[in-house]
Amino acid sequence: MPNFITKTIAKPPLPFSSGRCDFLWEVNSKNSNYIFTRCEEEKFFIQIKGESPKVIVKGEKISRPSQVIFLQNALEEYAKKASCDIISSNITPASNRLKEKNPIIKEIDFFVQNFVFDKELLVEIGFGSGRHLLYQAKNNPDKLIIGIEIHKPSLEQVAKQCTILGLKNVVLIDYDSRIFMEFLRSNSISKIFIHFPVPWDKKPHRRVISPYFVNEALRVLKAGGTLELRTDSDEYYAYSLDVFMQNPRADVRIFKNFDLEISSKYEDRWKKLEKNIYDIVLTNTQLHTENSPLPKLSFDYLNNIDKIMRDFTPKLFRGEDFFVHFEEIHTAHDRAVIKTAFGAYERAEHLFIIIEDDKISYFPDRAYAVKANKKAHEIIKKWLNE
Repeated sequence: MPNFITKTIAKPPLPFSSGRCDFLWEVNSKNSNYIFTRCEEEKFFIQIKGESPKVIVKGEKISRPSQVIFLQNALEEYAKKASCDIISSNITPASNRLKEKNPIIKEIDFFVQNFVFDKELLVEIGFGSGRHLLYQAKNNPDKLIIGIEIHKPSLEQVAKQCTILGLKNVVLIDYDSRIFMEFLRSNSISKIFIHFPVPWDKKPHRRVISPYFVNEALRVLKAGGTLELRTDSDEYYAYSLDVFMQNPRADVRIFKNFDLEISSKYEDRWKKLEKNIYDIVLTNTQLHTENSPLPKLSFDYLNNIDKIMRDFTPKLFRGEDFFVHFEEIHTAHDRAVIKTAFGAYERAEHLFIIIEDDKISYFPDRAYAVKANKKAHEIIKKWLNE
């Protein structure tokens, strides 16, 4: 995450504009300050921590923009306005000016509001360097490839490669694939590829493959569509096979050490080490009930902002298949920002709740009514108003 460390900082009054960025308002806590920032159409927080002679100014992770260049630009502009005496920095030099947002990279709203399912769809989860995704796109020009990747540099590099190669049949998104499945229409996907996912041997709850994910994958696959897992991990292979076979109508094929048309950099590495590579292919055998588009979660009213600001303490609520964690609060005058995690245990949302002028909303504005989120949202509304 871009940041710089400064000996001194002279905070300019808010709001102000500099370059193509607007710095609008600030909230504070004992440990840090958040500055609400807008750069082009992107909105995010800049976080300030520490005291002179070592103040850290950085991007806040939850609200990070779709492309890092927006955050880099905002930090550069703020450093100039705040007369910072910078000790160290990992911000791209000023010569790398703000670029237009790559249209290949989409936000989750696109798949709810604008996405037209008029082509055969393939999905690749965790595409990394993009070798396999780009191969599929080049060899299937009549199909649309949806790539999901939470590693920002990989996302931007593959988007750049798509532009260079002139590929018009790719859309990319930075999102949790375990939640993303709920946004896809039933019976709409031909293939889902998961190649060399992180094994998470010590944190199995973070794995992509789970009984819930497999059920959602089967729902979105067409009859005859396939979920294809490729892994070098003996443990992940055995775990995934067990999960696949829990399905009452499991159609599963297993391959060992078969070559594909294209090899990823990880696969090249494993082959040199003579590691076994496993493929498990799960085929969907039935049609599923059509699902409705997911609405966004919203708030109707708020009764007691003063009490929330005065009496806030961290709070954890646990349900059978969901949770809510109010982590910390930042405040200023009649505005409060509550850092919150909620949703399913294995695929939580991390968002802020912004309260201002008796209005309340999630930020970033991407809280959709997936199953676990709906249950958590009811707890959040009740807690805020009681």
